[in-house]
Amino acid sequence: MTGNAAAEFRQGWRVLLASSFGISAGLSGFAFYTFGVFVIPLVDAFGWTRGQVTFAATFLIIGTAITAPVIGTIIDKYGARRVGLISMTALGLSYFGLSQLGSSIAIFYAAWLLISLLGGGTTPVVWTRAVNLWFDRSRGLALGLTLAGSGIAGIFGPAICAALIDAYGWRGGYVGIGAIILLIALPIIFVLFTDRTPGGELSSEDDQDVKTDATPRVLTGLTLQESLRTASFWKIALGFFLVSGAIAGLIINIVPLLVDTGLTSLGAAQVAGSLGIAVVVGRICIGILLDRFSAPLIARILLIVTAVGCALLTIDDAPLWVIVISVMSLGLAAAAEVDLVAYLVSRYFGMKAYGKIYGWQLSAFYLGASIGPALMGFSYDYFQSYQNNLYVSIGIFILGAAAVGSLGKRPDFSS
Repeated sequence: MTGNAAAEFRQGWRVLLASSFGISAGLSGFAFYTFGVFVIPLVDAFGWTRGQVTFAATFLIIGTAITAPVIGTIIDKYGARRVGLISMTALGLSYFGLSQLGSSIAIFYAAWLLISLLGGGTTPVVWTRAVNLWFDRSRGLALGLTLAGSGIAGIFGPAICAALIDAYGWRGGYVGIGAIILLIALPIIFVLFTDRTPGGELSSEDDQDVKTDATPRVLTGLTLQESLRTASFWKIALGFFLVSGAIAGLIINIVPLLVDTGLTSLGAAQVAGSLGIAVVVGRICIGILLDRFSAPLIARILLIVTAVGCALLTIDDAPLWVIVISVMSLGLAAAAEVDLVAYLVSRYFGMKAYGKIYGWQLSAFYLGASIGPALMGFSYDYFQSYQNNLYVSIGIFILGAAAVGSLGKRPDFSS
């Protein structure tokens, strides 16, 4: 690690750690990775179908797509700290409200839409803006470490929720998530998370080798309108619209999918935890690779690997180790998606209008993710199998690799 890169970590580790907790506790973490654990308990409790339950994930994600550009514009103007703290508090309280729901499926959908709107300030658009401003030389690694927070949620969230549901029912599971957000994540973010404004000074005198301290920082890059006129903007948007739909659909349905292979609900939740391990390891490794190699090349390789993993899941009576490898390959794709969008936006469009541009890219991303779970859930209701979903996902990962992998040389905004 070079001197400048090491200095960035000495100065920015607090923001990085707080941002990782924000990702883990936010909509991209616990809310997303634990959703599938509640599918079968809610089906048993209210007589809903799996498709009806997973359709709620559409409201969760589409609400996030609506808020992302708005949140991006707000934090570009006012900073991320205030938005993150308010939204995280609202998200934690929302889970307590969710535990009190009755048998109305319409109210269940409305509740998830409200949660996504209130929690819109807990998405990566908030946390990655702060990290991108603190880190430049080691930006890929820093983003990987930050976004690995969702992998932590993926490792521990399903097993924790499954244990809570076994002991206290599905209502206790929702209360447990709310408590984790309010009692663990929120205090850490409050103490450690700060905005770094352009031209702001770093805190330690021994890190003067970080050149951005010496002079006011002028953020360079494209405006939103300029970025919309580039082919790169639409390749990124289209590629991750497709990929996010397949990944979200598979992750939301992964526990019931694994139960159908013969695993118990707890066993399926434990195997689903391997997805989180892959997300954590993948995000750190991908972050390191992004600082050294072409981002489009990395995207091509990872998405092809995930397509192979989906193909392995179609094998009847596959041994457990094959299932675990397949789930971990899905985790690698989940590790790459948000990291790559954040990295590509910062490198191909600069930081001048990062919040706005990333917000719109996340809208495309979340729009795809909002469609995938519902389509897969209703497909299961019709075919009583997840096989067709896996075949379609294989094709989507290949198309996504072609779209994102065709990005050209990135512009130079250093001057």
